[in-house]
Order: sequence, then structure tokens, then C-alpha cells
Amino acid sequence: MTLKISLALSIFSGAADRYCIEGYRDSLKLQERISAAAKLKGVKAVELEQTDITSEFSAKDVKRMLKDYNLECSCVTANMASDRRFALGAFGNQHQKTRNAAIDEGRKAVDIARTLGAPLVTLRLYTDGFDYPFQVDYGAHWNTVISSIKTISKYASPDVNVAIAYKPREPRKNLTVATVGKSLSLCQEIAMKNVGVGMSFSHALMAGENPAESIAFLSRANKLFQVYFSDCYRQNDDGLMPGSVNMWELLETLFYLRTSKHKGFLTLDMLPQRLDPSHACQIAIGNMSIFWKKLEKMDTSEIRRAQKSLDAVESQKIIRRIMLQG
Repeated sequence: MTLKISLALSIFSGAADRYCIEGYRDSLKLQERISAAAKLKGVKAVELEQTDITSEFSAKDVKRMLKDYNLECSCVTANMASDRRFALGAFGNQHQKTRNAAIDEGRKAVDIARTLGAPLVTLRLYTDGFDYPFQVDYGAHWNTVISSIKTISKYASPDVNVAIAYKPREPRKNLTVATVGKSLSLCQEIAMKNVGVGMSFSHALMAGENPAESIAFLSRANKLFQVYFSDCYRQNDDGLMPGSVNMWELLETLFYLRTSKHKGFLTLDMLPQRLDPSHACQIAIGNMSIFWKKLEKMDTSEIRRAQKSLDAVESQKIIRRIMLQG
């Protein structure tokens, strides 16, 4: 397995938050974002959002642009978190008109993916959840979320896969599809071949998970469709450079991606608010590449023997030798 890195073009946004609403820098236009991504060593593909396609740039225009820059489109993501229409929910909204509008955004992402030749759409359910006790009917809410995803997935079948991105919180205080277990349960209930999970390294940490274990868990069911990388301090979605905080967890995550023979792109999905995005991305790519090369030196059978013994001292000796002794 080779390391295939994609880049979420949202990295080149203005990186606004509630403290700096105007953003920490000027947001690059779409062509400028693609150009910036193409200049980064090691980037082979980019991920777009459905809102990137406008009257100014059609999907066909973007397809030509990507070809000019020798980039693939790894995925198109449908994210309704910044649209006030979906403030009280998108796929789980109990108002049919609003829910249909969200489903249309999902279908739009599928249409874009087909035009760009992308094999995958990620649905980010970041407005579907609740902020207060008794705010939602949980059973009805889950039913509408599942029904909406089914509708989009049927539209996407058979040529486009649909990944469900889970996250415990933000921007809602509690998100519906919050953990790896809930996301896999959702996939199993939908029971469609083209529906799987999009796992974020940082979101897994926020959910109290070990990302490597979550990858192994999803891989057993053949439902790991997408993997996103950033880093965080586990409480919030900090959007930091991967490998900058949780180094050992990143190493183990990459190990399990290698041993499970994951074939997809590994997508950088950071939010470098106070850093130059290109510089931050190049450091992030370097971190992942270094760890990947370190793992090439690891004897998998040796670490498996140590794991079978359940002796953490033996496994620590192995990874210390790989990481710290040349």
C-alpha cells in the first residue's frame, strides 16, 4: 500500500470562528485553492464541498481545472453546517420541506462527484442533533436521518459510495451520529453496499475513541470508506496539523490502515487559523510521510507476537526502536 494524500480545499478558507467572524485571512477563490493544493509536494487529489460548485464555476469547469493541475477529485462532501436553513437539523429535520432541501444538497454532491469522476461522497451530519434535553424526539429523529441517507444513497448507487461522517459535538452540543458504534449501526440498518463510514482522526479522539481501534472495527465490517486527518486536544475540533499532538496515536492509526490494506486516499482536513495554510499542509504531509516510512521498517509479525503475549513492554520496545533509534 502506498501513501495517497488528498487535501480538503476548505483548508484554504478564511478560517472564521465565533471570535473572528471575518476570518483570520482572506479566503482564496476556488481556482486559487486548487492551484495552491497542486503546488504541495505529495498531494495527489483534493476534496470539494457541494457549495464550491456555483454559477461562476460549474462542475465541468472544475473538472477541466483539475486536469490542468494534474489532480484527482477524491471526494465531494455535503456539509450543511454553515447554511442557516438547517440550523435546527438537515437530514433529521422534522419539517419535510427543510429535510427535502438537505436531501437535494446531498444529491447535488452526488451529481458533482459523477461529473468529476470521484468515487465517494461524504455526508457530514453536523447540524443533526440537539442542544437541550427534551428538544427532539430521538426515535423520530433517527428515523428521518436514516430515511434521508437512504434516499441519497439510492440516488448514488451503484457508482458512487456514500460515507457517513461521525462526530460527537460541534456545532450542535450533541450530534446524532456521534461515535463509531452509532455510525456502523446506522450502516447496518440501512444495509446498502455503497453506504459506509467516514472516520476523522480528531473526531474519534473527541468521542473518547482510539482511532486505530475504530479503523480496525470498521475494517472488520468492510465499512471504512473515508479517513480524515487533523489533530486536537480531544475536547474540541481544533483542526491542528496531524502528528503535532497525538504522535503515537497517529503512528498506530497509520499502522492499522496499512495492515487493513485501505485503498482510499487519506485526506488532510485541518483548519490552520493562525498559520499559512500551505506551510501547515506541507508540515502535515511531512509528518505523515515520515511515520509511514518508519512503519515500513516494522516487522508486522514481530509486533503481532508481542500483542499476542499482551506484554506492553515488548510492543513498546518495538515501536521505540522503530521511531527513536534511526
